Amino acid sequence: MSRKIQVYTGGSVGCNGYLIEAADGYVAVDAPLGMAAWVARQLPQGAKLTHLLLTHQHFDHVEGAAELQRQTGCTIHAVAPYSRTLTLEEAAGAWGLPPVAPYTVDDVLGTAPRKAGWAGLEWQVFPISGHATDGAAYYLPGDDELFVGDILFAGSVGRTDFPGGSMSALVRGIREHLMPLPPHTTVNSGHGPATTIGEEQLNNPYIC
Repeated sequence: MSRKIQVYTGGSVGCNGYLIEAADGYVAVDAPLGMAAWVARQLPQGAKLTHLLLTHQHFDHVEGAAELQRQTGCTIHAVAPYSRTLTLEEAAGAWGLPPVAPYTVDDVLGTAPRKAGWAGLEWQVFPISGHATDGAAYYLPGDDELFVGDILFAGSVGRTDFPGGSMSALVRGIREHLMPLPPHTTVNSGHGPATTIGEEQLNNPYIC
């Protein structure tokens, strides 16, 4: 089916956040700075954002998480609990960026693949480390839409020079969990344009 999915790009390094129309409300994926105000403008009157899914907790993906949680009361899901280590506070501070406002991860998903029913949608969660120790991709099989954060990009993969990074773990996770998905699956990344699984199977030099 064709589900309404909107993208917001903002924050200190141009991070993509997504707003997904669901059966029971709306779901957001990642929360760059400014996401809360943008979501408030997009939601139809009376509609609610009920869930925020974090692909990982590097600062650029969570700069707006606390404000979004405060404004909407949404449940935040992530592989691991919030920590200043995961948000890369030390590195961000060295780059002159302000600290990330703390938020609460209400649902700690852990590191095993799982299925979930959020906002009336059926999701599959694929924890994939390598770019971040708490990385995860979220898949909507009914819509062939995949949200990967910085795990996979059009023609590339996420950098692995942050603490806990591993190129071998990242590529292994992509090959094991993402490449078997249908080729027409849309890949919605944390930065840059969307791509498809089929396109990356054929042309991504890290995966081919």
